[in-house]
Amino acid sequence: MNNKVSVIKCDKYSEVQEAVNKAVGLIGGIEKFIKQGDRVVIKPNLVSKKKPDEAVTTNPDFLHAVIVMAEKAGGIVTVAESPGGPYNAAALKAIYSVCGVDKAIEGTNASLNFDTSFTEVHFPEGRTIKNIPVINPILDADVIISLPKLKTHAMTSYTGAVKNLLGVIPGTYKAELHFRLNERKAFCSMLVDLHECIKPTLNIMDAVWGMEGNGPTAGQNRHIGLVMASENAHALDMAATHLIDYTPDEVDTVREAAERGLTVKSAAELDITGEKLEPLVIKDFLKPESHFNLLKLISLPASLNAWLTNALASKPKINYSECISCGECARCCPPKAIGMSSGKPVIDEKKCIKCFCCQELCPKGAVKIQRPLLNRIMLKFFK
Repeated sequence: MNNKVSVIKCDKYSEVQEAVNKAVGLIGGIEKFIKQGDRVVIKPNLVSKKKPDEAVTTNPDFLHAVIVMAEKAGGIVTVAESPGGPYNAAALKAIYSVCGVDKAIEGTNASLNFDTSFTEVHFPEGRTIKNIPVINPILDADVIISLPKLKTHAMTSYTGAVKNLLGVIPGTYKAELHFRLNERKAFCSMLVDLHECIKPTLNIMDAVWGMEGNGPTAGQNRHIGLVMASENAHALDMAATHLIDYTPDEVDTVREAAERGLTVKSAAELDITGEKLEPLVIKDFLKPESHFNLLKLISLPASLNAWLTNALASKPKINYSECISCGECARCCPPKAIGMSSGKPVIDEKKCIKCFCCQELCPKGAVKIQRPLLNRIMLKFFK
């Protein structure tokens, strides 16, 4: 079990090439991972059509730096991703353009993937899921390099290296998994299964600018000033979550990985190289509203849990002054809990599974996370 994580300071994207080279150099160098002629697929985080300065997606300068490094090692590079929403050539073209990916490949020999075929992979070792649809460029690769972004997440509290692999599942199949696995622990267990099925060769995290608050798309930009890398995505997530002041138990993908023996139990046990991690911890990093759950802090009879879970849980709410009636929230909702009434979206709270896909994929950030007043008041007494 390799738990080595490199941490390199990088204040701005104009300096990212040197930082990426150093980060990978400290864990063995790119030649350890790529041989001449290898088919290399780089999988960025392109969750939705967001401009680079919104700090939602992997920055194009960051992506460009990794492409240059991979090509120098002799790799034949393709950039591939299945973003939120439909998975077709038109959708891919739009997201590559808005996110700056088409600019990222300029001056290189890298290509953009438009092959939308996929294959169902049987993974008997999976604890939560044993059959996984995976886009074919990933399956055809000799080397997979994952480029997660350091961000909070409304459903899972944090999104990083392990959750970045949700983008290897094609289009609406992601919504199907949300619907089937609508409880957070089960969904995160599936994400760990998915990682163990795909097992990227290398993970390099864009933590120059990240996102705090109600991420992964509707939070606030936060300058972190780091590039982090590891062969082990679980170790990288353990380091990154510690950096933004989560304990391993607060992030189910990290907790699950540690329980399965896929990484160490705490950040203190990681093999950190480059910068020391502890002095860099950000104590005031804003967590998503949905992270604050009273039921984590008190023990109640099982008969009361279901009622309290619903009464105290954060919920998505539409801000109609910002809503443009595009219907994207209704289209992406896994349980079809959102309908369009008189041209405006309406959420059926009885059907809502609180996956926050609507909040994540709203192009205008008009879907907000609302934490009930009772939750906010009671947490003050139990913290």
